[in-house]
Amino acid sequence: MDPLLLKEIASELNDELRGGVVSKIHQSDHRTLILRIFIRGRDLRLLISAHHSFPRIHLTERAYPNPPAPLRFCAFLRSRITNARIEGVFQTGTERIAVIELAKKNGEEIEKMRLVCELTGKSSNIILVDKDDVVLDALKFFPPESRRAVQPGIKLEPLPKTAVLKEEEKIPRLENESWNSGADKYFSALVDHEEFMREKSALKKVITENEKKLLRKLANLEGDRKKAQEGLGFYKTGELLTSAFHKMKKGMSEVEAIDYTKDPPETVKVALDEKLSPQENVAKCFKRARKSKTALGLLEKRVPEVSSELEYIESLKYEWEGATDTGALSDIKEELIKGGYLKEAGKAAVKEAGKVESIRRFTSTEGFEILCGKSGLGNDLLVSKYASGEDIWFHVKGAPGSHALIKVAGRKQALTEKTIEEAASIAAFYSKSKGSSKVEVIYAEARNVKKPKGAKPGMVTVKEYKGVVVRPSLPEGAGDGE
Repeated sequence: MDPLLLKEIASELNDELRGGVVSKIHQSDHRTLILRIFIRGRDLRLLISAHHSFPRIHLTERAYPNPPAPLRFCAFLRSRITNARIEGVFQTGTERIAVIELAKKNGEEIEKMRLVCELTGKSSNIILVDKDDVVLDALKFFPPESRRAVQPGIKLEPLPKTAVLKEEEKIPRLENESWNSGADKYFSALVDHEEFMREKSALKKVITENEKKLLRKLANLEGDRKKAQEGLGFYKTGELLTSAFHKMKKGMSEVEAIDYTKDPPETVKVALDEKLSPQENVAKCFKRARKSKTALGLLEKRVPEVSSELEYIESLKYEWEGATDTGALSDIKEELIKGGYLKEAGKAAVKEAGKVESIRRFTSTEGFEILCGKSGLGNDLLVSKYASGEDIWFHVKGAPGSHALIKVAGRKQALTEKTIEEAASIAAFYSKSKGSSKVEVIYAEARNVKKPKGAKPGMVTVKEYKGVVVRPSLPEGAGDGE
């Protein structure tokens, strides 16, 4: 927030808040304060933020989260300025500093204080001082040996002079809209975008790390499976040694045996462990073969499990790539938490109540309702909540993507190829194959689509399905199905 904009904001705040009372104080995060100001029958919210990129002060219509327990600075402010009266709001000179003058009655005395809001980028701070400018508390402290100390009991010195900004910060406003209202909308959008990108980047890291981990695991398992398959050859080696047992003696390095599996039979040389007896050499071969067989049995089960998990992570990666709002990121984060890939912050469980269902809704040309999942959780909802047995389920073949569903149940109208192709086109559009000109989509009656017990969100098994090749697209005029 540059000085020119701050001048306009402070002037409006002085007109709006002078004479008001600080009724409540909240600190939504480590850098943002919300002061509830009661004035002339109105309850206004004043936002003060020491955000590193978007420091600002303005009235806000937006609701911010309130932590269950107040943070340190918030608790102090509640004890000192709750019920204080605002005597004025002003900008100090042409600097990026706004000052709120406060007065609070303590017994027979009136205590004068000032809340100094330094909106200076990375060094932004919010400081409460007394009438003599002695620091009472601050959002951030700086030690005495620093360039400018900010500590309780130390007089607050002026900020070092900085270069004057030459360009005015451009805040889009509607006609007759206040500077505060314009700033609220403008900065809220900037902060939301930054938070969205930060959250998206954090989720990408989790998804990418797990994808790499699973790829390494799968490669190792495939290597182990190859070795186990090769180890089965020791059954044949053991049988060859058994057939040549009468020739074997301890200390021999090899023995000749006839391989009757070849046509015609061939004489082959079989290596021996010179330190072992004939019986021990034979037993060693069969033991290695049995061990390989056991390992192969485990690997034949484990490899598909890891492949399926990798497929799921790749579907989350696809969801992440297409995420354009916080709701989509919230779904992905919830899936990562439920899947054990991400630790849940705090002890609170993921809230289900009031959560918007991750479903897109379309209407076909012939009037059929077509539903499409926005995420793995939304795909689960299609199968578990919305699908009836005779409804038709769709998914792109061989690639991550959304599930789609034609609601057929209870309709007398016959389902046509046209509606099937429209639903398939929607499923193809919301898939990783979206950029292809032709995409194969499988479809089946919903009764033939099952979610295995313990399967990841959006993972199902399908039987008795058909296929159709379509061009990825949405119904004309359908928007994005919101």
